[in-house]
Amino acid sequence: MANTPSDEDRIFETITAPSAVAEMASAYHARASYAPNRGRGRYRYPSDLITPQTRVFISVSEGRGNTKFLGDASMTVENVAPGNGEVLFRLFIDWPTNLGIVADFFFVNP
Repeated sequence: MANTPSDEDRIFETITAPSAVAEMASAYHARASYAPNRGRGRYRYPSDLITPQTRVFISVSEGRGNTKFLGDASMTVENVAPGNGEVLFRLFIDWPTNLGIVADFFFVNP
């Protein structure tokens, strides 16, 4: 049949996911405020819990400290690279003047 998946397409079906409870036991979150900036830049968040195998999800907004808001500027997380004791990420802030940046992180250690 033309629409039958090949064996290569099915490889992802063989992965088994741990239970939700097991996943949440190794998950944590953090928030960081960065100095006002604009354009493309490289940022760092340090933590002894981060390893190269850590899954990192990042959300960014305009703001300062614990105050976040949805402004007119577009902010894009372009790359995320966890390493030993830190995560590096590239951020693009599409605005002509410097803006305060608040990043929320969600980490999952397998």
